[in-house]
Amino acid sequence: MKYPYLLLIISSIINAQCLDGEFEVLFETNTEEWAEEMTWELLDSQGDILYTFQGQQNYSEFNNSLCLNEGCYALNAIDSYGDGWNDSSLNISSQYDVDFGDGQESLFISPEDGYGYYTLFQINSSDCSYEYVGCTDSNAVNYDSSSLIGDESCIYQSCEDNESLVSIESITGDYGVEMSWELVTYQNFLNSSNDMPIANFQGTGSYQSTETQVCLDEGCYMFIGYDNYGDGWEDGVINMTIEDGNTQTYEIEDGGIGYFSFVINVKPCEWDFPGCTDENAYNYNSFATIDDGSCINPTLFDWDNIQREYLLYLPNGLPENAPLVFVFHGYSGNAEGIMNYSEMNAIADLNKFAVCYPQGTQDQYNTNFWNVGYDFQNNPQVDDIGYVINLAEYLQNTHNLSSVNTFSTGMSNGADFSYMLACQASGVFKAIAPVAGMILDDIYNSCNPSESVPVFEIHGTNDNVTYFEGDPYNNDGWGAYLDIPATMDFWVSQNNLSDLTIDTLPNINQNDGSYVISYIYSSEFTNNEVWLYKVVNGGHDWPGSDGNMDIDSSTEIWKFFSLMTQDEQIGVNSLNVNDKKRELVKIVDILGRENNRANIQIEIYNNGTTEKKHINKYY
Repeated sequence: MKYPYLLLIISSIINAQCLDGEFEVLFETNTEEWAEEMTWELLDSQGDILYTFQGQQNYSEFNNSLCLNEGCYALNAIDSYGDGWNDSSLNISSQYDVDFGDGQESLFISPEDGYGYYTLFQINSSDCSYEYVGCTDSNAVNYDSSSLIGDESCIYQSCEDNESLVSIESITGDYGVEMSWELVTYQNFLNSSNDMPIANFQGTGSYQSTETQVCLDEGCYMFIGYDNYGDGWEDGVINMTIEDGNTQTYEIEDGGIGYFSFVINVKPCEWDFPGCTDENAYNYNSFATIDDGSCINPTLFDWDNIQREYLLYLPNGLPENAPLVFVFHGYSGNAEGIMNYSEMNAIADLNKFAVCYPQGTQDQYNTNFWNVGYDFQNNPQVDDIGYVINLAEYLQNTHNLSSVNTFSTGMSNGADFSYMLACQASGVFKAIAPVAGMILDDIYNSCNPSESVPVFEIHGTNDNVTYFEGDPYNNDGWGAYLDIPATMDFWVSQNNLSDLTIDTLPNINQNDGSYVISYIYSSEFTNNEVWLYKVVNGGHDWPGSDGNMDIDSSTEIWKFFSLMTQDEQIGVNSLNVNDKKRELVKIVDILGRENNRANIQIEIYNNGTTEKKHINKYY
């Protein structure tokens, strides 16, 4: 139910001074709730962006007049959260004699769902050609990777006499970007072949239908379906038709993976599906026929008279003193959820580090959380800092993991908690990588880490939960907190960094309505760095799993952590231990480099002795 509101009307360029041959076109934007998620871009036929509108004020009207030539245009309607514009709308019209296509005198745009929605239109031009319109089906012969908009021009290979035409329709449900599948042969699956799948699909929006077709020989085949959050396809389905026969429908009702086999003109093959067969495990797979040892069961840790749960993933072949990465879920989230959508286990398999997913407790609203001191909570007394410090030490000792290279990352509330760990447990956590996080004023004002902590923040500029521009007056009830640039400045100062490199990362997926600018702070005097990935037009999400798809957050996080790792032991030159007079030779930091400005200094004397000192800095 919406409550009465005051309509705010903001006009700009109402009386545009257009040149001869140009037409004044009015773009009327009406925002409703969640206006900050709303963006639209006006493109010409070459794909150049002519104008961009970014929503900010709810329940408002914005009028923009633009001077446009005759020609062909496109309007890209973007929603950073992926649920459409929530009744916000854009009306395009002109007081002049303008045909927007097919005799239309105006255009009305209001996406009901999804992240991106293109509308092609013209201004008194019937002969339109767009450089970014073409075949968008990667399974087609004429697939064009540069095309943003499909035009039903896809051409498919003709089937031979011994082949069958298979038509495949992929329909996404809620959270369509989580849905994907691969089509493989029996031989490839049986031999764990690295060959490319016959066909594949990746959802880009909710409640969308995509069609493709392939030619298949007789044999056994299988769709391997994936849901990267692990809660099923949310009404998404695959509809498959062989020749003109009956249509078979497949769907993942729950979990993160599904196997759907079918045959063409042969007897059914015997498939063995590896996976977790323990129904009590978090990653139980009802399709699995062979237990592959991947089951992840919750483990209890007794701390402060509370039985705390956590999930621990130890890749096969883990070396001694392997790094340990903690991954903290968001407010109302859980350990299983972030394990699934972050896909950090797969990164751990490749790079041989352990991953721990702790489970938070519940607040007065029966909602899972990490205790960072949110203003709306009744001052909960749970000691999450103590719990995590003791859990880290327990895992390091029990599983022979590194006590030097232990790291923290998390989403939203878990990201906020990572900042708290950097301030209050810097002796345990070498570096942190918050995603969509912030540092509350109370934590910031008392933050005095004993060690310099490298920080890597990933944050969307349209984040509607944790604002990129901060909330200095606590308007949202979480508590007052810094804006992201000021937060980065604080950690840059903490790490004594002086150099900055700015780069725009490749915009690989142009359908997600966002791109990433990286800010890398460094110094010749330390290996520590501070990174910021600013996701322009990005929302409150974990890029690579949801929202921006140009980067994979987990991959980038480990890249940062791996650069921040240090040797277990610090090597120093052999010195003469028989010298009677003890004299200072040099001062090094914990990495063995000469550095008399570090927070932790190791003084090396000519008799071979050393002293470790913590330098407290006051500002």
